[in-house]
Amino acid sequence: MESSSDIKITVFGKTDVGLIREHNEDNFLLANVETGLRTSSPEENLQFTLGPKGAIFLVCDGMGGAAAGEVASTMAVDSISMDVETRAATTRERYARGLRRAIENANEKINLQSRINQNERGMGTTCTAAGLVDRTLLVGQIGDSRCYVLRAGKLVQVTKDQSLAWQLIEAGAMTVEEAKSFEHANIILQALGVQEKVDVVLSHVLLCRGDVVLLSSDGLHGPVADEEMCDILLAEPDPKRACEVLIAKALEREGPDNISVVVARFEGDGLPEAEEGAELGFTVFDPGADPDDPEPPKRAYPPTEKITEEVPIHLDAIESTSPGALPTTLVSPTASTPSTNTDIHAAEEKASRPFLTFVLVTLLAALGGALFLAFQQTSLPDLPSTPSPTAATPAPTPPAPAPKNPDSAPAQNPR
Repeated sequence: MESSSDIKITVFGKTDVGLIREHNEDNFLLANVETGLRTSSPEENLQFTLGPKGAIFLVCDGMGGAAAGEVASTMAVDSISMDVETRAATTRERYARGLRRAIENANEKINLQSRINQNERGMGTTCTAAGLVDRTLLVGQIGDSRCYVLRAGKLVQVTKDQSLAWQLIEAGAMTVEEAKSFEHANIILQALGVQEKVDVVLSHVLLCRGDVVLLSSDGLHGPVADEEMCDILLAEPDPKRACEVLIAKALEREGPDNISVVVARFEGDGLPEAEEGAELGFTVFDPGADPDDPEPPKRAYPPTEKITEEVPIHLDAIESTSPGALPTTLVSPTASTPSTNTDIHAAEEKASRPFLTFVLVTLLAALGGALFLAFQQTSLPDLPSTPSPTAATPAPTPPAPAPKNPDSAPAQNPR
């Protein structure tokens, strides 16, 4: 791995709500992992030397209506950056695997949040994350936010949009210009939080001295052509000024969407001069497998439609779980939610076993008692009734007196 001690970075980021939307659901992040510096609202350019733990820049375009898209993009930025920052200095292959895991973990957290909160059902976000541990820029992507590299006067897109329009362009069914007016241009094939699993696409670029990296949401590269963005970056070498002019250009085009831009310039003796004739483009990066750094087991979730309401669990149960099992944004002062839906079903199953056993024993006892009584009634002989010892015995009736005159005795009815 090349030394990063002489790679100088100047970076700035900016976001704007645009002229149509009521809420800004975009988010971005600039982070120098070595020093722990991270910000989503810089006032000036950040300048630093790349350290062994690297740097990472993110752009996320949220979706879901109301404030749900903002929640999703914020969760993605926070989750990915924290995962990357906890990793020690490493090789670019391990860094790439860690970046992929960080994006997958963010997807799980957003998906879980959308399941347990009715108001955030269906929320999601795109994500384009550019990480650097040496001169290799590693890009992880979900959705249609983009990464460009400006080199030798040419701006080249080094990611592929995960969208329906992009697939049609690659299939030759549509041109880039036609795609801009395509009625389904906003349909994307992947987003963090919408599905239980995502397929993170990793690509890479070997940076050269003087390269400029641009990350953008479709609020910029939708209304502003690549040629116009290239002209602005060439005319504005200062990243902060470049961001401001790029957003102003999008607003000139009626700013139909939220706009987010990150511009980073790379200099220093740790980077080689650009070779003439070398072409830039989308290049997949395969980090391979490492037996000493195994992939974590995937969590299994039940289908979305089976989760119909939030299940409160006492806060003590949450605090006793392992760190990282639950995002802090899910914990409230009065009720907490489980780390996975598997935990919910396990807890319910465990709690229901004693109750089911009690019901079964009760039913068997009742059935046995009924059978015993029925047997007793059919097997015992009938007993004569005996007067109660406390009952009063009636006095015997005295015999009728004999008539004095036998001839006057009443006649007897014949039988």
